Amino acid sequence: MLQVRQAAPEDMPAVLALYEEVIDLFQAQTGKTAWRKGVYPTEEDFQGAVQAGTLYLGELDGILAAGMIITQGTDKSYGDAPWRVDAEDSKTAVIHTLGVSPHCAGRGVGLDMVKGAAALARGRGWRALRLDVLEGNDPALRLYERAGFQYIATKEIFYPCTGLANFLLYEYAV
Repeated sequence: MLQVRQAAPEDMPAVLALYEEVIDLFQAQTGKTAWRKGVYPTEEDFQGAVQAGTLYLGELDGILAAGMIITQGTDKSYGDAPWRVDAEDSKTAVIHTLGVSPHCAGRGVGLDMVKGAAALARGRGWRALRLDVLEGNDPALRLYERAGFQYIATKEIFYPCTGLANFLLYEYAV
């Protein structure tokens, strides 16, 4: 059974190794280089998330199987998206950088991580989880739709790692 927990500073070497593998898999599955070693996500991104208490890890049988960052409030780059859940910004959160180890693929780890995010949201009184998925990232789209996220809109968003690109916005009512 997957155990989801907040990351600690001593987890950094394992987190970096995990995301090296995840980036390779992402590029192989999608043909896209939105996640690039040394560009995004970086060691600094993860260190900042550990310090902020927003990096969460999934362990399966004592092995690091997945990671994600969850931040309170809706990402400003989403603009005026037509969200279905009418909630103050403080009652929303965004899932970023969800990655599953290739060694754990097909075992429901991604879905369990999303369920862990939903449990965290409920515990904090948040009303909606939101996220964006790069157009063409079909594995992520399938995961979020299977987890109950609802498609909201497609937006052009600029991120330094992708440039201006289409992202599909999704929302999960907690």
